[in-house]
Amino acid sequence: MQTEMPDIQSTFQAVTTKRELAERLGSSLKMLAYYLYKLPPEQQYKKYDIPKRTGGTREIYAPISGIKQIQKRLSHILQNYQPAKFCVHGYVKERSIKTNAYIHRRKRIVINLDLKDFFPSINFGRVRGLFKSAPFGFNDEVATTMAQICCHDGKLPQGAPTSPVISNYICRRLDNELIAFARKHKINYSRYADDITFSTNLQFLPTAVGHIKEHKIVLSNTLRKIFQDNGFTINEEKTRYALRTNRQEVTGLIVNAGINVPRKYIMRIRAMLHAWEKYGLEAAAKEHFEKFNYKHKHPDYPEIAFKNELTGMLNYVGQMKRIGNRVYIALYYRITSLDSNIKLSIPEYIPAPEGTTVVFCEGKTDPLHLEAALSWFHQQGEFSDLDLHFFKWRSDLDINNDNLLQMCQTRPQAKRDNRIEIYLFDRDVPRYIQKAAEKDKSYKHWEANVYSALLPVPEHRDFNEICIEHFYPDEDLLKEDKNGRRLYTTKEFDPDSGCHLKLKEVYYANRRDQLRCKYPKILDSNVRKNGSDENIALSKNNFAKNIFHKTGSFKEVSFTYFRVIFELFEEIIAQAK
Repeated sequence: MQTEMPDIQSTFQAVTTKRELAERLGSSLKMLAYYLYKLPPEQQYKKYDIPKRTGGTREIYAPISGIKQIQKRLSHILQNYQPAKFCVHGYVKERSIKTNAYIHRRKRIVINLDLKDFFPSINFGRVRGLFKSAPFGFNDEVATTMAQICCHDGKLPQGAPTSPVISNYICRRLDNELIAFARKHKINYSRYADDITFSTNLQFLPTAVGHIKEHKIVLSNTLRKIFQDNGFTINEEKTRYALRTNRQEVTGLIVNAGINVPRKYIMRIRAMLHAWEKYGLEAAAKEHFEKFNYKHKHPDYPEIAFKNELTGMLNYVGQMKRIGNRVYIALYYRITSLDSNIKLSIPEYIPAPEGTTVVFCEGKTDPLHLEAALSWFHQQGEFSDLDLHFFKWRSDLDINNDNLLQMCQTRPQAKRDNRIEIYLFDRDVPRYIQKAAEKDKSYKHWEANVYSALLPVPEHRDFNEICIEHFYPDEDLLKEDKNGRRLYTTKEFDPDSGCHLKLKEVYYANRRDQLRCKYPKILDSNVRKNGSDENIALSKNNFAKNIFHKTGSFKEVSFTYFRVIFELFEEIIAQAK
């Protein structure tokens, strides 16, 4: 990240006009002007309410797709522009509610504050002033336009991709003052968005912080003034303290000893599992959404929603307690005994049957394609001795080539069995070709039966930048699903205009330079029709699922060109033995 910052600063900070700003954000001045000035404000965002646990509702303003894309690009630039303060844990990479809570574990007293109307209190003027001041220093035209991109109805909208990172910039002065305040009075300070936490092991709470009166914390005027001077108001109803003899909670986690999940949360999971075990999925889901789920009373598919909610809760427990924790392990085996297809962090590593070769892929959809192809070959009487297990990553993990390469480097030292493991790389990133394969080969042995391999080039392709979808013939690759959606390739679009070469109303709505790649890169997003903000392309995930489940027109597809992949696997296994 550090090597990227100077380039971001030099190119982005050089912006002096709206046109330059639009280009830096992957748009055009015409499109930006349409979103900001021509489109009515009520059509720029979609408003919806989310119920709060404590009662009432929280207003969410979700930007329409075009504005959202611009905001996401701006958010990415801002996140890499200047590192967040060490005390900030919300909306920062590699920080979380867990890192926030960790600071305050095993303390004599913990104090929790909440900032009232956090995002709405950051108005247009404050955002515009932020972009005019250091470290940005933009002129009036650019600063005003950026504030218009980020604000709705004169304030930061909760639901926009830019609001979190901008709120952290706005709070930098507040954070600096509270850091100095905390150091002076020997207390700990952290902030997760609008959640403020102080803690200390001092025998007596410093009077500069506040005092305890009738079992409540009364904050000092000095501390209150710091918040007021920075344009924020403390939510008195959510101000509380807890001694170590009581339950101390920080961003939803218990910090009295280590980091723990509230007991009520675990009990709720156990109750949901018990209902599923005793009454079945349908009855358990019906009761849950009728009586207990205050957010979604009437989901379209209750059984799926119930499983997703329960899986998410268990995943949260695994992240907070760690997947080796006995409570998590017990819950893991209960839910996987009910549905073996549920994807969760596995306790350490659940091995495939002995003698099976395990294949790890970079893409989440690759295992579906490979399983479907191998099944087809088995039906033809081919590769009958090839016993493969295709590892499926958790849905919340974003595995890339860097991750695979790191596993190849570290796995031989951690491995305790003699099973063959193959880590399969796409060919569309050139710098991994030499790292994942030895000269004149399509694979590499890393020791301990750990191999990396490159997808071979199928005979019907005349380019080397291969990913798994390229193994299908074009008539299958470009098949439409029942809704008329399909995958597209970059070669179907004019690289200058972004328009489809045959379909007049279809265009590519992302950066045009992506259309200039020398090979037909797969496109599954940002393909639109004139007058619509909706992506019309079929996602890679749904393409894979349609093939795997033989849905509609995907019942009959050709796997012939996958043969070279399994021949490569046979070659690796033969060498290993």
